[in-house]
Amino acid sequence: MTFKFTAAATAIALFASGAVWADSNIIFRFNDPESEAMRAALDEFEVENPDISVELQSFAWSEARQQFLREAAVGEGPDVVHIAFVWPRDLGTAGALYPLNEFWEEAPLQAGYDDFIASNLAIGADGGIYGVPWTTDTWAMLYRTDIMEDAGITAPAKNWDELRDISRTIHEETGKIGFGFPAGSGVQSTIWFLANYYWWSNGSALVKADGDGFDVGITEAQIAEAMEYFDSYMKEGHNPQSMLGVTDWYDPAIIEGMTNGDQGVAIVPPQQAREIIAAYEKRHPGEEAPFISAMVPAGSEASSTHLGGRMLGINSNSDEPEAAWKLIEFLTRPEIIAKYYGNQFPAQQTPLAQIDFGATMSGFAEQLAVARTWGAYSDGPAQIGSMWNETGRMFGSAFIGERSYDEAAEELLNTVKDMLDK
Repeated sequence: MTFKFTAAATAIALFASGAVWADSNIIFRFNDPESEAMRAALDEFEVENPDISVELQSFAWSEARQQFLREAAVGEGPDVVHIAFVWPRDLGTAGALYPLNEFWEEAPLQAGYDDFIASNLAIGADGGIYGVPWTTDTWAMLYRTDIMEDAGITAPAKNWDELRDISRTIHEETGKIGFGFPAGSGVQSTIWFLANYYWWSNGSALVKADGDGFDVGITEAQIAEAMEYFDSYMKEGHNPQSMLGVTDWYDPAIIEGMTNGDQGVAIVPPQQAREIIAAYEKRHPGEEAPFISAMVPAGSEASSTHLGGRMLGINSNSDEPEAAWKLIEFLTRPEIIAKYYGNQFPAQQTPLAQIDFGATMSGFAEQLAVARTWGAYSDGPAQIGSMWNETGRMFGSAFIGERSYDEAAEELLNTVKDMLDK
C-alpha cells in the first residue's frame, strides 16, 4: 500500500537522503521462496518503468490469506498480492480485491483473456474479475531410479495398488522409505491433495454440482476407504510413523529424503521436484540425476489431479491501481516467468504448449494434460480452506486411532454437508 505524505515531509525526506522519488511507489507481496530472483525481476521492471518503484515483501503461504484479509479490512496491505488459484472469488466477495474488468478491456495482457488458464476461477458472483492467472502447475510422482533398480522395480505405478506394492517392496528390499508422504493434520496438510486425487480417480468427490445447487459427491464408505488406504503405508512401515508430524509437501524430511536416497518415491509439485534434482546435482557434480517423474496413479477411472497455480491481484485499497496493473503485465510475460521464476509454468495456453519439459519432468507435462480445476469445490458455498482443514483433521484423527475410519468419515461428511447447507 502506498502511504501518502505531505509535500513538506516529502521535500525534507528527499533533501535528507538525496534520493529521487518515482512518481508511483507500490508494494508487491510474494509468497514463494524465490524472493532473490523476484527482486531481480522487479529491478528490470523499474528500469523499464523509471516512474514506478516497487518494494518487495516476502511472506509465507500458510499465513498469507488471513493476513491479507486482515490488512484489507482496515485499508492496508500491499498493492499487488500473490494469491492461490482458489482465493480470488472469496477475496473479491470480501471486498479485498480490486475488480480488473476495465483493465482487461482497456489494456489486455499477453495473448488475451481467453489464453489464460483457469481464468474462470477469478470471476466473482458479481461478474468482477479479481485475479490474473500467473503461473500454473500440478502434482506428479517423483521416483529415484537407482532405488527402483535396487528393489527390482521396472516401472512407475499405474494404479494405487501398484504404488503401495512398490512402496512396500522398496522398504523390504532396501530398508529405505518407500512412498514417503506427509500424513500430518496441520494447516495446508498434504493429505488433502492425496485424498482428493484418490477420490477423483475413483469417480467420487467431496462436492459436486447438483442441478442449481451443490451436494456431496461421495459416501462415508468411500472416505473411509481412502483413510484406510493411506494409513496402510504407516501400519506396514514403509512410510514411517514420523510422517504423522509432517504436513507440508516441501518439508525438509521429504526434500532431503529424496535428495540423499533415504526415500524412493514422493508426490510433489514441479518446484519441489526441481529443488530435489538441483540439490542432488550440486552434491554429485557431473553425475546424471537418478530421477523420473510419472503420473499420479489411477483408480477405477483415470488419473486426476488439481490444476494448481498462482494468481496476481490488486488490493482494493491501492492508491496506484494503474501502476499495479503495469507490474502485473510485466510479470505475466512468459519470458519474464522463464527468466526469474523458472520453477513455475506460465498460466497461459500458448507458451505452455511450447515448453520442452525434458525427460525428467515429462511426468508433469502428462499430468497437466489431465489436471482439473477445483470446479464445484470453488463454485459452491463451502470454502475450500475449511474443507481442507477438516479433511486433514479427520484423516489425522483416524491415523492416530482417535477415531475409527468410519467415525472419522462420518464426521467429515456431515461437516461438509453442513457447509453446503449454509
